[in-house]
Amino acid sequence: MTAIRVRFTRWLYRHGRPNRLARILNRISALQFRTGKLAPRNWVTLEVLGRRSGMPVTFPLVVADHEGERYLVSMLGVHANWVANVRAAGGRAVIHHGTSENVLLTDVAAGERGPILRRYLAVAPGARPHMAVDQRAPLPDFDRVAARYPVFHVTHDPSQQKDQPAAVRTGSRLLGAGLILLGTAVATVAVLGPLVSGVLRYRTSSTSLNQIIGGDAAALAVVAPVTVAVGILALRGHPAAPLLALAPSIFVVYTYTQLILGNEFLRWPGNVERFFPLMLAVFLLAAALAIRAWHSTPPAELPATSAGADRTAGIVLLAIAAFVVVGLHLPNFADAMRDQPTSVQYLSSPTAFWLVKFMDLGIVVPAALAVGIGALRRRQWARKPMYTLVGAYTLIGASVTGMAITMTGRNDPDASATTVIGSALMTALLATITCYLYRPLFRRHPARSHTLARDTVPPTHLETSTA
Repeated sequence: MTAIRVRFTRWLYRHGRPNRLARILNRISALQFRTGKLAPRNWVTLEVLGRRSGMPVTFPLVVADHEGERYLVSMLGVHANWVANVRAAGGRAVIHHGTSENVLLTDVAAGERGPILRRYLAVAPGARPHMAVDQRAPLPDFDRVAARYPVFHVTHDPSQQKDQPAAVRTGSRLLGAGLILLGTAVATVAVLGPLVSGVLRYRTSSTSLNQIIGGDAAALAVVAPVTVAVGILALRGHPAAPLLALAPSIFVVYTYTQLILGNEFLRWPGNVERFFPLMLAVFLLAAALAIRAWHSTPPAELPATSAGADRTAGIVLLAIAAFVVVGLHLPNFADAMRDQPTSVQYLSSPTAFWLVKFMDLGIVVPAALAVGIGALRRRQWARKPMYTLVGAYTLIGASVTGMAITMTGRNDPDASATTVIGSALMTALLATITCYLYRPLFRRHPARSHTLARDTVPPTHLETSTA
């Protein structure tokens, strides 16, 4: 190995971390090693869950064989990211080389690493510039530096079922493809509606139409991108994807029920009935995805929540229920009960008025009350619907904010600056709380995600040498 090549190799991992070029080379090597094509038998791709993201990460490594056993060595020392990820995952990982093998990686004691390190340098020439010992050095020299370089004993892990990866992989891909399709469909309906093209004309009053326009703006700016993003996470096998999918799926079910049934079909002009098959398909897709996501997330596999998180979620859900009843529905409900109602929204679109009342007061509020009380009492059954409702309410808040802004901008008689400010602040607060509650989902992973064999290689976090 020439001096120039040694300097170049060390430059790739200056300060003990791969630079940008090294990461690109590692991605290429990981793809090559994974297939087993044009790569020696001991060049493998290791896949393990990231300790922070919870997502599968991959990197190319060289397996050192010693006395009939297999070992993996960290040429960059104890601070290599893949070492921390392996330890955080309890040693569970997958080795790819043409086929995939579930393995368990066990730390080798420093006093036993010397012969393994010497064998490693013999079979991994690319690692030699990074280790503080010459490959031809006597064994005591390897013993002196052994503590610097973690070594893992590789054994087959029979506890991970061989048929589980395919099932998990297929479920994630179906969920991911469905979510991306749902986000695309939501954006398509919004583009067809009055906000953009006006091809789809709802049979409703000008006040309700302003609300639909605001909702379409929120769909394009927030709902569709969020849905597609969760779909991409599902395609990449992120363990939190099923739980994250519940909020946009439930939101679409909620809003499309109103878009489909809330029209005044015999009173106002329009052509919404011609788009009934499309909107029904979107509704059914969202419902199917919600059911699939719900059953893909057993409550026992959710990350443990702190008492503070449960208390925050419970208070938020109870506050939302109170606000929906007292702040949103009680005033115009009382007006509708009068002999001569005066609310423009009720007089112009009574069908939508009563439909929203029925859904909010008959479904949304009772669910928020039950789950909020369950969260305050730290009941396990409340955890999954807690994530669902808080996330869905955030999307609803974004939609309501879009409606309020649109109504104000179009001088709607039911609009007010107070509503705009209040809804915007409420949405910002809900988004902050949602991020706070969802954050553990990206730091911890359900037990079912320990099995990682998949067909695709995530394009990040390839952290070791190509040799």
